[in-house]
Amino acid sequence: MFYFFYYFPLGLDVRPRREVGATWFLLGACVGAFLIQRLLPNLFWANYSSLVFVPAAPSLSSFVLNAYFHGGWLHIASNMITLAVFGPVLEDRLGARRFLLLYHVANVIANAVQGAIVLTAMPAHAGYGVLGASGALAGLLGLFAVRFYFARLRVGYWAFLPLQGINRWGTVHVPAAFAITVWFGTQLGIALLQREGAGAGVACGSHLGGLVSGALIAIVLQLHVQGACELRLHRGRNYLDHAHWYAAQGEFIEYVRRQPKDEQGHLELARTYRLTGRHPQADHHYREAARIVAAAKRFDRVEEIYVEAEKGNSRFALDPPMQVQLAQILERSFKPERASRAWARLAESAPHAEQAPLALYRAARLAPQDAGGELRAQHLLERLVETYPDATEAEIARDDLRQLAAA
Repeated sequence: MFYFFYYFPLGLDVRPRREVGATWFLLGACVGAFLIQRLLPNLFWANYSSLVFVPAAPSLSSFVLNAYFHGGWLHIASNMITLAVFGPVLEDRLGARRFLLLYHVANVIANAVQGAIVLTAMPAHAGYGVLGASGALAGLLGLFAVRFYFARLRVGYWAFLPLQGINRWGTVHVPAAFAITVWFGTQLGIALLQREGAGAGVACGSHLGGLVSGALIAIVLQLHVQGACELRLHRGRNYLDHAHWYAAQGEFIEYVRRQPKDEQGHLELARTYRLTGRHPQADHHYREAARIVAAAKRFDRVEEIYVEAEKGNSRFALDPPMQVQLAQILERSFKPERASRAWARLAESAPHAEQAPLALYRAARLAPQDAGGELRAQHLLERLVETYPDATEAEIARDDLRQLAAA
């Protein structure tokens, strides 16, 4: 009779903050290598010793390349699902280069542990090849368990026990650290059974070595400290989802104190200040978030932050230099009406700034070319001449006003 209980990860309650590429590169490389392995088997077997890790006679290249080849469709499917679930958020927090480095380091260590276990405890299996990304992925799970110890994992399952009349499937949310610990325990149990003579079809040593090495690397890199900081952000968002605004605000304040250069903390804190009616504080943190993303040259995010802040305060403006930068970005993006409003907002919020005369003139020049826009442009030019009569822009504005009067 056929029995099985199969489970697989489906998603996390933590998300990447920006687009990632290294994870999808690894996934594409694994799928591509598997297809080559299937469609061109002679090529694969001709290079077997270079591509597949064999404990009895390992090649240097196989310590890395065996992660890209798999034993079957179910093998690659389960590994790629795991990579797609855990990879993006780790890549986002670690950075693409460090993510790729740690992925391959974990794979090398996983192969070394598997080889050591086989050669010492199961020498009869030393000629069996080891392939698949699961050792590297186990390393990612170890990194994840330390960095995101507070996260929850959505797990899909299918249980088929015909004699008991059970055929169930569904999803359940569990703590990710718990799920990873259960998986570790399962691999440890299988490894002990293999030591007693059970089949060696699963490279449990690779899984155990990868997970332990990933966790130790995470501790050395102090990822648990970063995790403790992000826990504040995570809790705050949960409070926010349940409309516990002041509790969320407290978590975000502490997060910003610990991570003052993270725009996400400033944005979340700004939102809670809006909700609790503390608009000056909200405006301050919106400006801080915009400053951080501008320093990273993520100018599209500057506009998004500005638009969000403006919804809660129609008179919101960034610091003058950044407001100028925003208005110029809007001009280059062929958004003249929005650029006109951004220039005008600068003149209103910082009338003593050196950019104020230029702001009024640009606001007038970019006003919509209709009856209402012409009146608004005339008003802005008159205000420029009256407020800043000695400015260079005022001389140009006087000429424009004479032209408008003649027309």
